Parts: sequence; structure tokens; C-alpha cells
Amino acid sequence: MKVSEIMANYVQNVGWEDSLTTIARIMKDHDIGCVTVGTSHKLDGILTDRDIVCRGLAIGAPLDCMTAADVMTPDPVTCRVDDTINQAVFIMKKHRIRRLPVVDNNNHLVGIISLGDISIHSRHKLAGELIEEVSRPAHKDLATAV
Repeated sequence: MKVSEIMANYVQNVGWEDSLTTIARIMKDHDIGCVTVGTSHKLDGILTDRDIVCRGLAIGAPLDCMTAADVMTPDPVTCRVDDTINQAVFIMKKHRIRRLPVVDNNNHLVGIISLGDISIHSRHKLAGELIEEVSRPAHKDLATAV
């Protein structure tokens, strides 16, 4: 099965200068956990709800004074629209990410595939492996705690 068969075709895109308050409102209104940053032809970054909380709040400035550029992940990892789900899962596991932007052969953003999409549309074993890998704590002392 190809990524194009299960990805979300509609992605909310924001600009570098959009405030975190505006972006949080977009996420709430569309019931999504991430937005892409850039233009319809160039993917500059990705910004998740977790970025807003862990990076934005940690800075300490009011959210309406910070922009996407302040907390986004620049140059996000992507997959191709014609990749298989297994290829997308490999990329997600390798980079320990839950959401993966999808680009066409011209590197234009065409969609996004999430851990949820994989869980719904693939074998349970594959989805379980992905969940296990991306959920493992990054800090070794937390990873070994019982």
C-alpha cells in the first residue's frame, strides 16, 4: 500500500510570522496536532502542539508574541507520495516522529501521514512497532526505569 492511499491530503499551512496563539487556534478549530510552515511550494518547517507547549512555554514569552519561526522544527524529514507505508514507517521509526509530511517529485507538500493513519490502515504489528519506537523516552535514565 502506498502513502498516497492513506495520507491526509489537506494540510494546514502557516507562515513563519504567524503567532503561536493563531496557530494554536487553527489546531483547535481543525482538530489537528500539527501544521506545516512555509508556502504551498516550499516546506520550511513543521510545528506541533507539543512544540508550542515544550518550546513555546519554556521560552516564557507570551504566546501571541512568539511566531512559528521561534519554535518550529526547520527542514523536516519527509517521505515521497509514492513511498510504501513500510518505507514511511521506517523513516518515522528512524527519526522517532509521529507525523511525516509527504512531498511529490518536485518537493511540493501534498499531504501528511501520521501514526494514527498507520494504525488505522496497516497491520497491527507494524503499527505497534512504530508506536513502541516513537514512544520510547529519549533520555536513557527514563528509558530504563521500571
